Amino acid sequence: MESVDHVSRWLPWCTENYSFSDAQDWCNSALTAWENDTDYRFIIEDNDTRAILGSVGFNQIVKQHKIANLGYWIRKSAAGKGVCTTACRLAIDYAFSKLDIYRIEIHVHPENTASNTVASKLGVYEGTFRNKLVLHGKSVAAKCYSVIPGDI
Repeated sequence: MESVDHVSRWLPWCTENYSFSDAQDWCNSALTAWENDTDYRFIIEDNDTRAILGSVGFNQIVKQHKIANLGYWIRKSAAGKGVCTTACRLAIDYAFSKLDIYRIEIHVHPENTASNTVASKLGVYEGTFRNKLVLHGKSVAAKCYSVIPGDI
């Protein structure tokens, strides 16, 4: 709930109505997706307190071309501390070494400064793609970045 104002503009699922049951459903579907090789989700935890700080994951996997989309979010109190970038780097290493992925794409709304900052630290900016994302029912452009094994 701490992050509704912080991320709801970019992640429509993040609302004041998000419930414990919604979180349980997300966890249960994560296990099924992982077993089906369609989606890989990781929780970002504080090393000391074990508090959940956010999440990073891969979806939109194209096995034929060994491509995955990277998504992430971080709670407001952990933002700006390098936590998200570090977690994404760990996930990227995992994708390249364990998931047989050769290209990771990151798509970010041009006005999402925090996520663009993270993406620019992780990958190469390739351009702004028109109608790449749908946010709150509206098709919008996205700045697109990529990471390949030679980049890390």
